Amino acid sequence: MRRFLLVTIFILPINLFAQSAFTIQGFGKTYKDGDKIFLSYKQDKRLITDSSWIHNGSFNFKGTVKSKVRGYLCRNQNPQYTTADLFDSYYVYVEAGQIILNSPDTLSNSIISGTPSNNDYAKLYAALSPLYEKRKKLKDPEKLSIEELKDTALVNLTKANAEAAYYETFPVQFNFINKHPNSYVSLLALDQMARSSKYLPEVEKSFARLSTELKSMPEGHEIIRRIMKGKKVTVGMMAKEFTQNDINGHSVKLSAYRNKYILVDFWASWCGPCRAENPNILAVFNQYKTKNFTVLSISIDTDKSKWLNAIKEDQLPWIQLSDLKKKNEAATLYGITTIPANVLINPDGKIIAKDIKGKDLRNKLAELLDSK
Repeated sequence: MRRFLLVTIFILPINLFAQSAFTIQGFGKTYKDGDKIFLSYKQDKRLITDSSWIHNGSFNFKGTVKSKVRGYLCRNQNPQYTTADLFDSYYVYVEAGQIILNSPDTLSNSIISGTPSNNDYAKLYAALSPLYEKRKKLKDPEKLSIEELKDTALVNLTKANAEAAYYETFPVQFNFINKHPNSYVSLLALDQMARSSKYLPEVEKSFARLSTELKSMPEGHEIIRRIMKGKKVTVGMMAKEFTQNDINGHSVKLSAYRNKYILVDFWASWCGPCRAENPNILAVFNQYKTKNFTVLSISIDTDKSKWLNAIKEDQLPWIQLSDLKKKNEAATLYGITTIPANVLINPDGKIIAKDIKGKDLRNKLAELLDSK
């Protein structure tokens, strides 16, 4: 018995740090000699990078990983040093085995196969492809011209279409996850969708179906954290009181706005989607500010000057609050894990909507206040 224990003690560290070998081979009919493929993925919170030159229409990577992880491949752009959009890239699940990518033209149009996760990813990608093609035909809200940005109706419509196209993929992903409860691809899809509190109930149901092994992975723990955070505040409960300072250092209580409809908006100066949503919030504020409605913004900024500059640049006239702490106490109280986020509170202090933006926000306020 003692000898068995000693053997176990010596074997355990080896298993803990065991590495699995992988190879990635890519073939493209239009790849040119001199093209360069970059591979990036994380292990133990470290970014691992590698590169391979195209030769005779193919590239090759070899390495080892301690645990499976999703990475990505880029052609002729080193993601470490580019600030531009990656024009030709492809996700790859780095895991033990031989991974094959075949492409008729660009890296982005590759068909991947060879290992369990990559075979599953190919199935999910095929199911989502029609929606991806539909999304490509939409105008990108981030690429509107200066003249187009002056057209509020166009901006709102463009954002609404982009958001609708994004959420249109969710039912397809949930369907895949429920059919593949043992797939690492399912876990990562849920991890991404869990960032939208709007779908946390569906995320929780699908997560319950996953294998015990997947649930115990770091991404599984993160999904659980988001689900538990999301349950801190739900539609129908009374809004939780908080006090934060305004831009002049004066303390303001949420309860000071009782008897009004109030949109509590969580944002930050560095958050692109938040800044993109600000014109929509400004529009509804101006439309309904005389109808017993107001906005209270909570910034999770820690740099006061950047916070104040963003308020000025976006021309936000309502009360702005922040404690300028690394973990904003009001955001923590409300279980905020991603921004932009918001809650709509009625005059009785009850939360009647959560995370409504764009067209949904305008429709909800019209329903409540247009007749007043």
